Amino acid sequence: MFSISLVVVFVTVSYCYGNYERERLLRQNLSKQYNTELLPIFDSDHPLQVNAKLYVMALQGLDDKSQVLTASVFWYFTWKDEIFRWDHNIEYKNISRLTVKVSDVWVPELYIVNDVRAMPIRSSEYNKDYVIVRSNGYMTWFPARELQTPSGIDVTNYPFDTQACKIRMETWYHDNTSFVLNTIGSGIGISDVHFVENGEWDILNLSAYPFQYQDDFADNSSAYSCIHYTLILKRRSSYHLITTAFPFVILMAINLLVIVIPTECGEKLGFCMSQFLTMIVFLTLIGQNMPSSSLTISYLTFLISLQILVSGITILIVAISNYLQTRSIEDRPSFVVRIIFSPLRYFQENYFKKRFTPSQDSIHEDFTTWLDIDKKLNCGWNILLLLNVIGTVSVFVFVIY
Repeated sequence: MFSISLVVVFVTVSYCYGNYERERLLRQNLSKQYNTELLPIFDSDHPLQVNAKLYVMALQGLDDKSQVLTASVFWYFTWKDEIFRWDHNIEYKNISRLTVKVSDVWVPELYIVNDVRAMPIRSSEYNKDYVIVRSNGYMTWFPARELQTPSGIDVTNYPFDTQACKIRMETWYHDNTSFVLNTIGSGIGISDVHFVENGEWDILNLSAYPFQYQDDFADNSSAYSCIHYTLILKRRSSYHLITTAFPFVILMAINLLVIVIPTECGEKLGFCMSQFLTMIVFLTLIGQNMPSSSLTISYLTFLISLQILVSGITILIVAISNYLQTRSIEDRPSFVVRIIFSPLRYFQENYFKKRFTPSQDSIHEDFTTWLDIDKKLNCGWNILLLLNVIGTVSVFVFVIY
């Protein structure tokens, strides 16, 4: 038994050492005739075909303020290297593939031209990247990156908005006579194994569009390959409905309490002032998350600004009403004032009850008092408050659907 064990160990060590030695010789022989700076093709009349597909691993987020998309991705590149190849059936048996460093073979020089940090896909620490090489010359490269690409955000329908973010990959130093970029299948997809859901954004659609463009700084005689990736993202609105939309509706409803609080109450003006300040603070909180851009402004910001305007006018109306309460009944309003407030008589008679003594009734029949103007003013503004709520809710529902 001991002898058999020694034989098995000897055969195993010899086989492993033989494979190691064959692979070492294979790498050495392939490197002798290989130049990583030259295109690995014999026929220079036909460009090298490089196939690519982008996989999204994680979506860190889309910053509304800086308008930058952050995503973790990796590419799947394949091409045929006509130089770095061997016959694994005769000379190098049982060696059908190798894993080599990126610095030891030719890889396409590609750039993410709208990345705000580093544009080259092959990082400066490329010695840490590897390429899978098969005996027939087919190469497979899986570079991974964390991209930060600018994305113009349209917050018009915030928080029910949908954004289109673009990633542009180009070949800068090799035109279409050297190699051409092609997409594999759809050209872009989600890595089912690595993908991590984002709590704020949901991916609706992914698309890739390969095309060729001409440079704008030379003689326009050369065309370069490019792939446009588009990510359609939809904001998850549940959190924003609870923290933004719902409080806004409540504040707008509370603003209607001005109608039921009597003018004689000294707290009416203080209540209106509190609502006004609350709306301003609420608008400030919303503005902290919005991009500082005048190109697009959300409907919600417009609605909050409208409610601030309504609250400001309400304060003015209440202050005027408090002043009119101090005027005596003998003071006659001017003819112009009576003409201005005369159309509100109908609404006054429907929404307010007259509280005059017989002597006051006789006086009231002759002319309009300041108290009448006060009631007409409050009646007209209360109607406008109701119309404001109806219009705001209608716009809010329109934005949702």
